Amino acid sequence: MKKDLISVILTTYNRAETTLTCLKNLKECDLPVNVYLKIFIADSNSPDQTLKLVKNNYPDVEIFNVGNDVFWNQGMIKAWEKATLFNSKFFLLLNDDTYLYKNALQILINDYYSLQNESILIGVTQYNGILTYGGRKIKYDSELVVPKGSPQKVIYMNGNCVLISDTIFNKLGFLSNKYRHSLGDIDYGFRALKNKIELHICSEVIANCQSNKFRFHYQNISFIKRCKLLTSPKGLPLKEFLYFNYTFFGIFKAIKFLLSTTVLLFFPKIFVKIKTKWK
Repeated sequence: MKKDLISVILTTYNRAETTLTCLKNLKECDLPVNVYLKIFIADSNSPDQTLKLVKNNYPDVEIFNVGNDVFWNQGMIKAWEKATLFNSKFFLLLNDDTYLYKNALQILINDYYSLQNESILIGVTQYNGILTYGGRKIKYDSELVVPKGSPQKVIYMNGNCVLISDTIFNKLGFLSNKYRHSLGDIDYGFRALKNKIELHICSEVIANCQSNKFRFHYQNISFIKRCKLLTSPKGLPLKEFLYFNYTFFGIFKAIKFLLSTTVLLFFPKIFVKIKTKWK
């Protein structure tokens, strides 16, 4: 019987223990009888020897060094490019801090085939019983959609665990190279919707993943640090966020974002009070 290949795509930097735990959970997942896995990891020259440790523990994993300062979105593109050299039926985007449950892959595959229309399947994660990543229906900072036993349509997706078929990849290609770290996953979901490809969260929670939300307006962040975060890939890179807002929401949303960010930069406490009042 011919088996379908799921190419698993990760990017790593300097958290070898986390990465190895992720791979252990992934390897222990139950697989449907008709699929098999191949794992591709782009490592950004991790000082903690992530690459060497992964090779020693999992010699079948395709891990390679992509140089310094390659963040999530760009690293995922490079790993994905490697994966396209093989005849993959599915691509699974996976964060290395996402610890899959034993039945996770079975749920994703079964959910995919249960849908009538071609769709991206988004894994829902939790930490200490609280949902952390998945999909949203209204806006990016609205509540995550709670799994209810069958796939549900969403508009916004997180890229912590996402199943993408070869058919969808042939239409959409890779993550956009306009972003260095964040926004690439949300961008991909919006591009899918524009191409009449649906987004669904899976039917059950399938993994543990601790939330790692960034807050530009934290009171312990100094003005100088906030200025630096406007260019940092893991901060609030202004050009990338302006591009994202303009591309998907238009010029007025981009201007609104620029004005909001300016207020946040100089008057974070006032911004938080206004936002809380308007909720």
